[in-house]
Amino acid sequence: MVVYTGGSSSLMYGYETTFGTAASAITNIFGLQQKVSSLTLGNSRIDLNKLGQVEPTKFAYGQQQGACSVGFVIDNGDSHKIFESLYGAPAGSGTSVSPYLYPTALGQGNVSPTVKSLTTQVSLQTGADTLVRTLKGCVVNSIGLSTSIGETLNATIDMTFGKEDSAAVATSSSTITQQDAGTVDQAATPYTFAHGELKVSNGTAPQTVAEIQDVDITFAQNSELLYGLNSNSAIDAFRRVFEITGKFRTAWKDSSLIQYVIDQIRTGQELLDTTSGVGVELTFTNGTKSIKIELDDLSVADHSVSGIEPVEPVFEEINWKIKSSRITVVNA
Repeated sequence: MVVYTGGSSSLMYGYETTFGTAASAITNIFGLQQKVSSLTLGNSRIDLNKLGQVEPTKFAYGQQQGACSVGFVIDNGDSHKIFESLYGAPAGSGTSVSPYLYPTALGQGNVSPTVKSLTTQVSLQTGADTLVRTLKGCVVNSIGLSTSIGETLNATIDMTFGKEDSAAVATSSSTITQQDAGTVDQAATPYTFAHGELKVSNGTAPQTVAEIQDVDITFAQNSELLYGLNSNSAIDAFRRVFEITGKFRTAWKDSSLIQYVIDQIRTGQELLDTTSGVGVELTFTNGTKSIKIELDDLSVADHSVSGIEPVEPVFEEINWKIKSSRITVVNA
């Protein structure tokens, strides 16, 4: 019996010009320590029964729909390219003078309603052969970012895909090596909690929030596959409301965050906001390279406190939702 491991596999993706048509270049990797957490494909089977018996008589089949979940570590190389699935191609060249911008401007109305689909390729070398699955019409439903004390900046992606024609087998023992060659930036370094800084502003210059224990951000574009007559594969995709939510936990040392919640209820306005800047900035900097996530018009959903017990540290946590965001990347 032979058991193959992740040491015999590869994972890459490329952006499609036309939905459901394989990308011309499938050479991007998601990031460091990438993994496929789950990969499923269904055919929406329809059971047909008839009078006079209790066993199924026939089976029919509806939409082909798959789901793929990917995990990886954000680095200061090219892992930022996945944000193109949310915001489209970035402006800039990745330098400090002309950074990559997703989207080009901060504020509402700068996100295209069009879905940016991608082709994901999952390969497994099985002896002399390589099993290659090409998942076309992949749509990113959500991207989650998280880090905590002692951790790297981790990312998770949930995708659905609407078209897989076949599982091809290439008779070449070097396929995996050839696919991965040149796609990994050997100089890329993972971002960790130690590279991060979170700042909050409320009409003043952003102030650093010290003693941050953990932070989470989720970008959900709530996309759906679209089907039509004459094909069980998806023919297109569309996105619904783009939601950005998250939370952070820090040491409780003053009343500023709970006051945001109290004042927000009284005034009905988003308080973590500025007229000329952003409400919250989360920045990871490693040397001359950085990734900054700006969160504007932030609404605090709730505030909670934990650790009010003997010899335990006291922490406060807020859950929030925002109206708009921008990601700025310097990796050159």
